[in-house]
Amino acid sequence: MAEVVVSDAVSEFLRAMGATDAQIDAGLRDCNLLQLPTDLVLARGATLSACDLVARTGWTESEVVGLWKILGVAVPDAATAIFSERDAAVTELALHFMQAGPASNEELFRILGSSLARVAEAAVSLYVQTIEPAIDPLAVPDIEWFRHMAETTSKALQLGDAMGAIFAHHLRDAIDRQRLAQAEVADPTLFRLAVGFVDLVGFTPLSQHTEPSKLLALIGGFEARAFEVASGYHGRIIKHIGDEVMFVALDARAGCAIAHELTADHAEGIEPRGGVAFGDVISRHGDYYGPVVNLASRLAELAIPGEVLVDGVTAAAGGEAFDFQPAGQRLLKGFDTPVGVFSLHRSDQAPAGRHGNGPQAP
Repeated sequence: MAEVVVSDAVSEFLRAMGATDAQIDAGLRDCNLLQLPTDLVLARGATLSACDLVARTGWTESEVVGLWKILGVAVPDAATAIFSERDAAVTELALHFMQAGPASNEELFRILGSSLARVAEAAVSLYVQTIEPAIDPLAVPDIEWFRHMAETTSKALQLGDAMGAIFAHHLRDAIDRQRLAQAEVADPTLFRLAVGFVDLVGFTPLSQHTEPSKLLALIGGFEARAFEVASGYHGRIIKHIGDEVMFVALDARAGCAIAHELTADHAEGIEPRGGVAFGDVISRHGDYYGPVVNLASRLAELAIPGEVLVDGVTAAAGGEAFDFQPAGQRLLKGFDTPVGVFSLHRSDQAPAGRHGNGPQAP
């Protein structure tokens, strides 16, 4: 990076944010002064060390440092001030919650930490890929640039503070889904759901000769479309695996509808394909496992571009909106016996001579 020369106004602005002359001099010397506003905003209120949290809360140092380690936050030195008063309150609440509850509560905080780490990584990537490129690297940064950096970081933290309100809505929806998905299931680890996979056939060869920015736009559009379609049928996107998306829905009809709509959309050189299976799945940490999940994945791998394949159980429960064309008995990897496979079509798109609600489940 070229040497940065700043005005007196910039220096005064940084000092007003709490920067010392030593920090400003170091930023100029190391050519990283542009990063200082972000660092200053993130350091606001960081007046407590892990040792201070121990004294404040009454928990041991191993318990305090261990909690933040579970949350994915490194504490390289227990004597260095990296925590705020808010962190002290969080520490007290979290350790009481872990102490009073079952051992699985530790897993909850591990999930919380990893999820927030992913949000933070996404926020940084979004800024670097969309906002930062618009900044002229040859221009001498002025006071407005430094203000922009400080304001952007402050707004990101404000958004983080607002996550509690967003979480309340997601918690309500998660409870509603759980009640519906377990209405006829006795085992608390099982959910009765439709599971689907849709992947983008042609993405790998396309990625060999396409600009990264265009690939990002393609994947971003696919992810946005998947979220929109799944939400429209009260489903949920579980995860993105490269150019593949995994989703769940509360019934077979909704699962078929999501897969059908996602495979109907495609960009030039890309054709989605999908697989859907319906039944009892194992729930853990917001993800799902078991034979039904494996079956849906295998069906997606078996489908040709533009096609959605389902098994007999899903076809029987798919509803009148769909017609299911027999696609033979297939021996799928991981399954001991052949599986009856059906190709999904909207009823008004079905080949002539085929009508009805689909086959009966075996």
